[in-house]
Amino acid sequence: MSELLVPAQISNVTTVDPGEVRIVELSLPSQWKIENVWYPVLDTMRPGTAFLAKPWGARTEKWRRRMYTRSNMIIESAHVLETIINNTHTDKSDTSVWWQSDDVLAWLKTGHPIDIRVQWNDSHSALQIYENCRQCQHNNLRLEPDGEWGQMRVVALALSTGITPFLACLRYMKHLKFGRTSVNPGACVTLIVSVQHEQQLMAHEELLAMQCEFPENFYYHPVLTKSWPKDWDFTTGRIIRTQSTSEGHEVIDVRPLLSVCPDIHQRHVRFCGNTTARNQLQKGLQQEGINPLSFRGEVW
Repeated sequence: MSELLVPAQISNVTTVDPGEVRIVELSLPSQWKIENVWYPVLDTMRPGTAFLAKPWGARTEKWRRRMYTRSNMIIESAHVLETIINNTHTDKSDTSVWWQSDDVLAWLKTGHPIDIRVQWNDSHSALQIYENCRQCQHNNLRLEPDGEWGQMRVVALALSTGITPFLACLRYMKHLKFGRTSVNPGACVTLIVSVQHEQQLMAHEELLAMQCEFPENFYYHPVLTKSWPKDWDFTTGRIIRTQSTSEGHEVIDVRPLLSVCPDIHQRHVRFCGNTTARNQLQKGLQQEGINPLSFRGEVW
Protein backbone atom coordinates (compact mmCIF):
# COMPACT_ATOMS: atom_id res chain seq x y z
CA MET A 1 0.00 0.00 0.00
CA SER A 2 1.34 3.42 -0.93
CA GLU A 3 2.23 5.95 1.75
CA LEU A 4 -0.62 8.29 2.68
CA LEU A 5 0.32 11.98 2.60
CA VAL A 6 -1.60 15.16 3.42
CA PRO A 7 -0.29 18.60 2.39
CA ALA A 8 0.46 21.06 5.18
CA GLN A 9 1.08 24.78 4.93
CA ILE A 10 4.08 26.47 6.52
CA SER A 11 2.06 28.71 8.85
CA ASN A 12 4.85 30.33 10.85
CA VAL A 13 8.65 30.54 10.92
CA THR A 14 10.62 31.98 13.83
CA THR A 15 14.35 32.44 13.37
CA VAL A 16 16.08 31.77 16.70
CA ASP A 17 19.65 32.08 15.41
CA PRO A 18 20.07 33.16 11.74
CA GLY A 19 21.36 30.31 9.61
CA GLU A 20 21.41 27.97 12.60
CA VAL A 21 18.05 27.39 14.29
CA ARG A 22 14.42 27.96 13.33
CA ILE A 23 11.08 27.13 14.90
CA VAL A 24 8.65 26.02 12.19
CA GLU A 25 4.88 25.51 12.27
CA LEU A 26 3.12 23.28 9.75
CA SER A 27 -0.69 23.44 9.63
CA LEU A 28 -2.72 20.48 8.37
CA PRO A 29 -6.32 20.48 7.14
CA SER A 30 -8.96 18.98 9.43
CA GLN A 31 -10.13 16.67 6.62
CA TRP A 32 -8.77 15.23 3.39
CA LYS A 33 -10.28 13.58 0.32
CA ILE A 34 -9.19 10.09 -0.77
CA GLU A 35 -10.89 8.52 -3.80
CA ASN A 36 -13.64 11.15 -3.69
CA VAL A 37 -14.42 10.51 -0.03
CA TRP A 38 -13.66 13.08 2.66
CA TYR A 39 -12.08 11.74 5.84
CA PRO A 40 -11.33 13.62 9.07
CA VAL A 41 -7.65 14.10 9.87
CA LEU A 42 -7.10 13.25 13.53
CA ASP A 43 -4.31 14.78 15.58
CA THR A 44 -3.66 12.18 18.29
CA MET A 45 0.10 12.60 18.74
CA ARG A 46 1.53 11.93 22.17
CA PRO A 47 4.03 14.44 23.63
CA GLY A 48 7.62 13.42 22.91
CA THR A 49 6.94 11.78 19.55
CA ALA A 50 7.84 12.79 15.98
CA PHE A 51 5.97 13.16 12.68
CA LEU A 52 7.21 12.47 9.15
CA ALA A 53 7.41 15.30 6.62
CA LYS A 54 8.77 15.57 3.08
CA PRO A 55 10.73 18.85 2.84
CA TRP A 56 12.88 19.96 -0.08
CA GLY A 57 16.57 19.06 -0.21
CA ALA A 58 18.82 22.06 -0.95
CA ARG A 59 21.72 19.88 -2.07
CA THR A 60 19.94 17.03 -3.86
CA GLU A 61 17.06 19.18 -5.19
CA LYS A 62 14.63 16.38 -4.32
CA TRP A 63 11.84 15.82 -1.87
CA ARG A 64 13.21 14.02 1.19
CA ARG A 65 11.60 12.01 4.01
CA ARG A 66 12.52 13.31 7.47
CA MET A 67 11.25 12.80 11.02
CA TYR A 68 10.67 15.92 13.12
CA THR A 69 9.96 15.87 16.83
CA ARG A 70 6.95 17.91 17.83
CA SER A 71 7.41 20.72 20.36
CA ASN A 72 3.80 21.79 20.91
CA MET A 73 0.80 19.80 22.12
CA ILE A 74 -2.55 18.93 20.58
CA ILE A 75 -4.63 20.30 23.48
CA GLU A 76 -3.72 23.86 22.51
CA SER A 77 -2.69 23.43 18.86
CA ALA A 78 -4.41 20.51 17.16
CA HIS A 79 -3.38 20.10 13.51
CA VAL A 80 -0.51 22.57 13.96
CA LEU A 81 2.82 20.75 14.11
CA GLU A 82 5.55 22.88 15.67
CA THR A 83 9.13 21.69 15.54
CA ILE A 84 12.63 23.14 16.03
CA ILE A 85 15.17 22.56 13.26
CA ASN A 86 18.90 23.23 13.29
CA ASN A 87 21.59 23.37 10.62
CA THR A 88 23.67 20.21 11.03
CA HIS A 89 26.69 21.66 9.15
CA THR A 90 27.65 18.26 7.75
CA ASP A 91 29.01 17.78 4.23
CA LYS A 92 25.81 16.03 3.21
CA SER A 93 23.48 18.61 4.77
CA ASP A 94 20.38 18.74 2.63
CA THR A 95 17.09 19.48 4.34
CA SER A 96 18.65 20.96 7.50
CA VAL A 97 20.32 23.76 5.55
CA TRP A 98 17.20 24.25 3.39
CA TRP A 99 15.08 24.96 6.47
CA GLN A 100 17.37 27.90 7.30
CA SER A 101 17.12 29.39 3.80
CA ASP A 102 15.05 32.24 2.35
CA ASP A 103 13.15 29.66 0.29
CA VAL A 104 11.27 28.62 3.42
CA LEU A 105 10.14 32.21 3.98
CA ALA A 106 9.01 32.37 0.36
CA TRP A 107 7.02 29.16 0.80
CA LEU A 108 5.47 30.67 3.94
CA LYS A 109 4.23 33.64 1.89
CA THR A 110 2.98 31.66 -1.11
CA GLY A 111 1.43 28.76 0.79
CA HIS A 112 3.63 26.14 -0.88
CA PRO A 113 2.67 22.80 0.70
CA ILE A 114 4.83 20.23 2.44
CA ASP A 115 3.50 16.68 2.67
CA ILE A 116 2.95 15.07 6.08
CA ARG A 117 2.52 11.34 6.48
CA VAL A 118 -0.79 10.07 7.86
CA GLN A 119 -2.24 6.60 8.37
CA TRP A 120 -5.65 5.01 8.74
CA ASN A 121 -7.09 4.70 12.21
CA ASP A 122 -8.08 1.24 13.43
CA SER A 123 -11.61 1.45 12.04
CA HIS A 124 -10.42 2.86 8.69
CA SER A 125 -12.86 5.74 9.18
CA ALA A 126 -10.34 8.55 9.60
CA LEU A 127 -6.74 9.53 8.94
CA GLN A 128 -4.39 10.21 11.83
CA ILE A 129 -0.97 11.84 11.88
CA TYR A 130 1.75 9.21 11.82
CA GLU A 131 3.96 8.99 14.94
CA ASN A 132 7.48 7.58 15.05
CA CYS A 133 6.78 5.51 18.19
CA ARG A 134 3.67 4.08 19.79
CA GLN A 135 5.21 2.79 23.04
CA CYS A 136 7.77 4.09 25.52
CA GLN A 137 11.17 2.54 24.80
CA HIS A 138 14.71 3.23 26.04
CA ASN A 139 15.58 5.01 22.78
CA ASN A 140 12.59 7.38 22.52
CA LEU A 141 11.07 10.13 24.66
CA ARG A 142 7.37 9.41 24.29
CA LEU A 143 5.73 10.63 27.48
CA GLU A 144 4.72 7.94 29.95
CA PRO A 145 0.97 7.23 30.30
CA ASP A 146 -1.19 9.67 32.21
CA GLY A 147 -1.37 8.56 35.81
CA GLU A 148 2.25 7.36 35.65
CA TRP A 149 4.33 10.47 34.84
CA GLY A 150 2.56 12.41 37.59
CA GLN A 151 4.25 10.19 40.16
CA MET A 152 7.77 10.54 38.74
CA ARG A 153 10.88 12.54 39.62
CA VAL A 154 12.69 13.37 36.37
CA VAL A 155 15.83 15.18 35.26
CA ALA A 156 15.84 15.98 31.54
CA LEU A 157 19.04 17.02 29.78
CA ALA A 158 18.63 18.72 26.38
CA LEU A 159 21.44 19.76 24.07
CA SER A 160 20.43 22.60 21.72
CA THR A 161 17.37 21.56 19.69
CA GLY A 162 17.16 18.50 21.94
CA ILE A 163 14.78 20.66 23.96
CA THR A 164 12.08 19.91 21.38
CA PRO A 165 10.44 16.77 22.89
CA PHE A 166 10.74 18.15 26.41
CA LEU A 167 8.85 21.29 25.42
CA ALA A 168 5.94 19.18 24.22
CA CYS A 169 5.97 17.12 27.42
CA LEU A 170 6.27 20.12 29.75
CA ARG A 171 3.53 22.08 28.01
CA TYR A 172 1.28 19.04 28.37
CA MET A 173 2.25 18.60 32.03
CA LYS A 174 1.59 22.28 32.73
CA HIS A 175 -1.88 22.02 31.17
CA LEU A 176 -2.59 19.15 33.58
CA LYS A 177 -1.00 21.04 36.50
CA PHE A 178 1.91 18.56 36.56
CA GLY A 179 -0.46 15.84 37.73
CA ARG A 180 -1.20 17.54 41.05
CA THR A 181 -4.29 16.39 42.95
CA SER A 182 -5.56 16.71 46.50
CA VAL A 183 -3.57 13.59 47.44
CA ASN A 184 -0.67 13.70 44.97
CA PRO A 185 1.96 16.51 44.85
CA GLY A 186 2.53 15.76 41.15
CA ALA A 187 5.61 15.24 39.02
CA CYS A 188 8.97 16.79 39.87
CA VAL A 189 10.90 17.76 36.74
CA THR A 190 14.29 19.42 36.34
CA LEU A 191 15.06 20.59 32.81
CA ILE A 192 18.71 21.35 31.95
CA VAL A 193 19.18 22.96 28.53
CA SER A 194 22.66 23.44 27.06
CA VAL A 195 23.28 25.82 24.13
CA GLN A 196 26.27 27.79 22.88
CA HIS A 197 25.03 31.31 23.62
CA GLU A 198 22.02 33.10 25.06
CA GLN A 199 20.38 33.81 21.70
CA GLN A 200 19.95 30.07 21.12
CA LEU A 201 17.79 29.56 24.21
CA MET A 202 14.31 28.55 23.08
CA ALA A 203 11.11 29.21 25.05
CA HIS A 204 13.36 30.75 27.70
CA GLU A 205 10.82 33.21 29.13
CA GLU A 206 8.06 30.62 28.93
CA LEU A 207 10.10 28.14 30.96
CA LEU A 208 11.04 30.74 33.56
CA ALA A 209 7.35 31.62 33.92
CA MET A 210 6.46 27.93 34.19
CA GLN A 211 8.95 27.56 37.03
CA CYS A 212 7.42 30.54 38.85
CA GLU A 213 3.92 29.11 38.44
CA PHE A 214 4.86 25.57 39.55
CA PRO A 215 7.93 25.96 41.79
CA GLU A 216 7.36 22.66 43.58
CA ASN A 217 7.08 20.72 40.33
CA PHE A 218 9.47 22.31 37.85
CA TYR A 219 13.01 23.70 37.83
CA TYR A 220 14.63 25.17 34.71
CA HIS A 221 18.42 25.48 34.42
CA PRO A 222 19.87 26.89 31.15
CA VAL A 223 23.57 26.32 30.41
CA LEU A 224 25.74 28.44 28.08
CA THR A 225 28.86 26.78 26.70
CA LYS A 226 30.55 29.39 24.47
CA SER A 227 29.65 32.89 25.64
CA TRP A 228 27.51 34.39 28.39
CA PRO A 229 26.64 37.75 29.93
CA LYS A 230 28.52 38.92 33.01
CA ASP A 231 25.45 38.61 35.20
CA TRP A 232 24.65 35.02 34.11
CA ASP A 233 23.34 33.12 37.17
CA PHE A 234 23.47 29.60 35.78
CA THR A 235 26.12 27.11 34.66
CA THR A 236 28.74 28.13 32.09
CA GLY A 237 30.80 25.66 30.09
CA ARG A 238 29.80 22.10 29.40
CA ILE A 239 27.49 20.38 31.85
CA ILE A 240 29.37 17.10 31.17
CA ARG A 241 33.12 17.48 30.77
CA THR A 242 35.84 15.13 29.61
CA GLN A 243 39.56 14.83 30.13
CA SER A 244 42.20 12.24 29.28
CA THR A 245 44.56 10.62 31.76
CA SER A 246 48.29 10.20 31.08
CA GLU A 247 47.48 6.63 30.05
CA GLY A 248 45.08 7.90 27.42
CA HIS A 249 41.89 6.89 29.22
CA GLU A 250 38.84 9.16 29.04
CA VAL A 251 37.51 10.40 32.35
CA ILE A 252 34.08 12.00 32.44
CA ASP A 253 33.46 14.82 34.89
CA VAL A 254 29.77 14.99 35.83
CA ARG A 255 30.24 17.35 38.77
CA PRO A 256 28.60 20.30 36.94
CA LEU A 257 25.55 18.10 36.37
CA LEU A 258 25.52 16.89 39.98
CA SER A 259 25.71 20.47 41.24
CA VAL A 260 22.41 21.13 39.45
CA CYS A 261 20.79 17.80 40.30
CA PRO A 262 22.54 16.21 43.31
CA ASP A 263 19.76 13.62 43.76
CA ILE A 264 20.09 12.22 40.24
CA HIS A 265 20.31 8.69 41.68
CA GLN A 266 16.69 9.18 42.77
CA ARG A 267 15.56 10.45 39.39
CA HIS A 268 14.46 9.10 36.03
CA VAL A 269 17.01 10.47 33.55
CA ARG A 270 15.88 11.63 30.11
CA PHE A 271 18.34 12.81 27.44
CA CYS A 272 18.09 14.33 23.96
CA GLY A 273 21.23 15.24 22.03
CA ASN A 274 24.05 13.69 20.06
CA THR A 275 25.22 10.10 20.51
CA THR A 276 28.66 11.05 21.88
CA ALA A 277 27.18 13.16 24.66
CA ARG A 278 24.66 10.44 25.53
CA ASN A 279 27.45 7.90 25.86
CA GLN A 280 29.56 10.29 27.94
CA LEU A 281 26.64 10.92 30.29
CA GLN A 282 26.05 7.22 30.83
CA LYS A 283 29.76 6.54 31.29
CA GLY A 284 30.17 9.45 33.70
CA LEU A 285 27.30 8.29 35.88
CA GLN A 286 28.73 4.77 35.85
CA GLN A 287 32.18 6.04 36.87
CA GLU A 288 30.57 7.79 39.85
CA GLY A 289 28.64 4.67 40.78
CA ILE A 290 25.33 6.44 40.13
CA ASN A 291 22.39 4.33 39.01
CA PRO A 292 19.33 6.47 38.18
CA LEU A 293 15.87 4.99 38.46
CA SER A 294 15.73 4.70 34.67
CA PHE A 295 17.43 6.11 31.57
CA ARG A 296 15.82 6.93 28.25
CA GLY A 297 17.55 8.83 25.50
CA GLU A 298 16.89 10.01 21.97
CA VAL A 299 19.96 10.77 19.86
CA TRP A 300 20.89 11.98 16.37
